[in-house]
Amino acid sequence: MSSLPYQDLSPAELDELLSAVLPEIPGYRVVRLLGRGGMSYVYLGIEEALDRQVAIKVISPLALNDEVSRHRFEKEARTIAKLQHPGIVGIHAVGRMEWGLLYYVMPYLSNGHIGKRDLRHDQARIIGVLRALLGALDYAHAQGVVHRDVKAENVLFDQNDRPMLTDFGIATSRRDRSRMTGAGNAIGSWGYMAPEQARGELVDGRADLYSVGVLTFEMLTGRLPFQNQDTVALALMHAMDPVPALPQDRAHWQGFIDRAMAKMPEARFASAREMLLALDRIALAPRPSEPARTMSGEHLIQRLRTLRPAAWLTAAAVLLLVAVLVSGLWYRSSREAPTVAAAPQPATPLVAQVARPEPSSAVVPAMSSDDAGFDDAEEATELLPELPPGEAALMTAAEQIRRHRLTQPAGASAIDSLLEARRLLGPDARVTAQAERWISTLHPYLGKALQERDDTSASTLLAHVERLESGLSLQDSQALGELRDSVTDALRADLRNALAAKDLSALRAARARAGALGVAADLLEPEYSQPIITGRIGATLAGNTPMVIVRMPENGQPGLAVMPAAVTRQQYAAFARATGREAGQCRIRTAVVTVRTRNWQEPGFAQSADHPVVCVSLADARAYAVWLSQRDGVGYRIPAAAEWRVATTAPANASCETAGVRCQGEGTAAATTAEKSAQGVYSTLGNVREWPGDCAGCRDHPLLGLGWRDATPSRRGDQVNPESGYDDVGFRLVRDVPREAVEQR
Repeated sequence: MSSLPYQDLSPAELDELLSAVLPEIPGYRVVRLLGRGGMSYVYLGIEEALDRQVAIKVISPLALNDEVSRHRFEKEARTIAKLQHPGIVGIHAVGRMEWGLLYYVMPYLSNGHIGKRDLRHDQARIIGVLRALLGALDYAHAQGVVHRDVKAENVLFDQNDRPMLTDFGIATSRRDRSRMTGAGNAIGSWGYMAPEQARGELVDGRADLYSVGVLTFEMLTGRLPFQNQDTVALALMHAMDPVPALPQDRAHWQGFIDRAMAKMPEARFASAREMLLALDRIALAPRPSEPARTMSGEHLIQRLRTLRPAAWLTAAAVLLLVAVLVSGLWYRSSREAPTVAAAPQPATPLVAQVARPEPSSAVVPAMSSDDAGFDDAEEATELLPELPPGEAALMTAAEQIRRHRLTQPAGASAIDSLLEARRLLGPDARVTAQAERWISTLHPYLGKALQERDDTSASTLLAHVERLESGLSLQDSQALGELRDSVTDALRADLRNALAAKDLSALRAARARAGALGVAADLLEPEYSQPIITGRIGATLAGNTPMVIVRMPENGQPGLAVMPAAVTRQQYAAFARATGREAGQCRIRTAVVTVRTRNWQEPGFAQSADHPVVCVSLADARAYAVWLSQRDGVGYRIPAAAEWRVATTAPANASCETAGVRCQGEGTAAATTAEKSAQGVYSTLGNVREWPGDCAGCRDHPLLGLGWRDATPSRRGDQVNPESGYDDVGFRLVRDVPREAVEQR
């Protein structure tokens, strides 16, 4: 490692390098990366002198990027290392790596943290955990150290299942008013953070007590008191919202938590010791569903006051014995305090490290410790000093691929070695074979990035693939073809899912994702250009006038939509008022002469607003269609006979009392009286006949369907004068449905 030119790397490059290359730290054998937090990388290591497992925390170069802040951190780490308490995980060593990066070494614990346990039904255990934490914080605060990141992940259990407080890595001393991150920056975990800490103000131990209150609520209920994906909103909730009420069987904890989580520090417990005393009162208090098992302090004092002198001596002896026993148990517990700790749970890494069986979406995938061979292996470039440069580059590439150092560190990765081998050796089947290995090794990492939708990493990996393809002319590579097929398959799956769900925003996002990943649209056809069809037979088109789709657009021809029922008196009245159209002449269709004056308002029988309008001529119906088209911005028309039959599914040669048709006895019924068809359209058979629109200029105009007068046999009325209205003839409208109306792109 030391032979590589790391000293010239920028902080950002070093930060990326830490997730790809296991650091070399004198005296320790680094085994693997455990995780990455906001300020550090945590590795599992072996302390060689004592052959023991340790957790090594390496501070990110981006967190401390100047010498002043590094000196402050070293000073703070040494302060924390002096904390010696059975409830606090200690620090073994503090130092700097060869790259100038700071690290400190802690015991390693693998028994999990409090967040992985369900203690909701074990209040005695919760009290035990809180006593251990508050004892540790009372000690740390007395030393002038504030933890500042008390949370479930930082409460670990030793091999004897005792809780310990760890990760004082962002703690600060009250004696040093300088802050490593600079004034005004909040440090800590938002779900547990005191309001003043979220505001970036200087804090004291009462901020830790606030976090303990949050943790108490979480242990009692299994959830945090405040939850929000947005950190600003979450901080405001901590600063302004009241503490949520606990369940009834936990109500005896409410006062304890309310005081611990008071918005102002001065309203909280003054110290961890005071909070411990309040916790003791909860431990002594009876549960809501069980009788009291222990007398309160005041009750006990009142009881003692009633004792005679001899009884006083006996009681004092008993109390003294209890005190001795409790002290002995506490001393024994402190003597048996754990000495190892687990590294904190990692936050989501920017560049992850995962063992090969479960590849990471990292730009620089790192190997497991078994593959690395850090105990006895040197760099490949040092093992091959006698080989010609091209052969050495090829052998180095093979070793770097084996170690999964595919793209990082820049200038010393497998892709760099392969390109150098090609430059020195020219076209060579061995270089091509190693390039195939490189692509096959990279493939799972790209697949995981796509699966996790980490498109930033996926784009970076694909850029490296293109660089290798261009440098080595790998257009015919089978591994390259399989890799690209996996990318198009993932993107095609996005498109198909969006189309199946009829989700336009998801469809657009899938297309944008393909563009961001550099995949051409023609590779994703037909899904890429396929629109989402939002309509279907029987669906209602949105608009001011509901229309039911009865025929979908196809083969370049528009579809057809129809009014679900005949135009009603109420609808026609709105047209008449808006246009001032006068009522026309109305006749009895089956009579030679109509004596009585009739019109659409007075058809000769009683009608309600929801009855089909009658006594309107074909010209009246067309005028209504023109008016409605202008109002809605849609082209309505009177249907042709063939369109009417498609829309209403009327049987051929229908007659009253056959095929389920029931004709009205006298006058009309509501337009929605008949049952709806499967398409959602109400028939008017037996109620009113309807005007067709495909006999322009006909003197004897045909009619469609059956009206209420058809209940009485007559030889007249199959063809009528379209200039008149008839008391059993109404109409409905249709409209064309262009493809754009039922699809989204």
